[in-house]
Amino acid sequence: MLDVHPPHSPNHTWKDFFIHIATITVGLLIAVSLEQTVEYFHRLHERHLLEDELHVESEILQRNAEIDIEQDDARIKWRLALRNDVNLLISSHGKADPPVRPFVAPPKGHGVEGTGNMALLNPIWQGAQADGRIALLPEGLKRAYGVVAFRKAEVEGENQKLHEVDEKVTSYVFQFSDLRTPTTQAISRMSEAQLIEYRALLTDDFVQTGNLRTRMVLVSGELNLVLKEEPLDQRALTAADFRVINEARDAHPLDFSKMADEIEAEDAARNKARK
Repeated sequence: MLDVHPPHSPNHTWKDFFIHIATITVGLLIAVSLEQTVEYFHRLHERHLLEDELHVESEILQRNAEIDIEQDDARIKWRLALRNDVNLLISSHGKADPPVRPFVAPPKGHGVEGTGNMALLNPIWQGAQADGRIALLPEGLKRAYGVVAFRKAEVEGENQKLHEVDEKVTSYVFQFSDLRTPTTQAISRMSEAQLIEYRALLTDDFVQTGNLRTRMVLVSGELNLVLKEEPLDQRALTAADFRVINEARDAHPLDFSKMADEIEAEDAARNKARK
């Protein structure tokens, strides 16, 4: 007679149970660690990519700021020359004969063709703010770029004020201009009272252009800080801000004596050519 025996199954002990639990736990820990490691390197890659993109954007902003500072200097010099012409007419009771002095923007330079100001655009920073990637940056660097954005907003505000002042000057000049040159200052046609009013508008324009230039210099200084790629400790940033402001002002002095010499030399050459 055939005997049938049930299969022998091992006896499960508490030791086996804990080994089984430990095995599952270790497996889960390894999986979580791998996932976190992958996430860490992914975020590190994103951070380095963002830092590289912001660096390139900052280089472009720095170039544009340098160009705009030079354009502002040319505008300030032009306004000083016009004010000098007005003063000559007032002091001579209209007998002086200053030349027509239209503004001619200097070449942009810095590898950029053409003339005129450049826009300060920072779409990389704005995009990173919108999608939260700013959080990837070290705290010090994030704050430094935030200061750049703040200074840039100040420039935009001063630029809007200058635009409003410039519109007033243009509207005033239009009253006395020729048909073919409606934006050219024909100051010899103004009465003494009108010249005084025009001088006040020129002064407003001069002051506002100076305000804009000051903010542009601060942008340039803050950009120098982030482009140096120095370790930006959160506690040291306040001192760094003051340092870069002073360095930027030293790098871009507003030399009125030089401007006056240039205006006098240009006028002498122009008067000589008219004779």
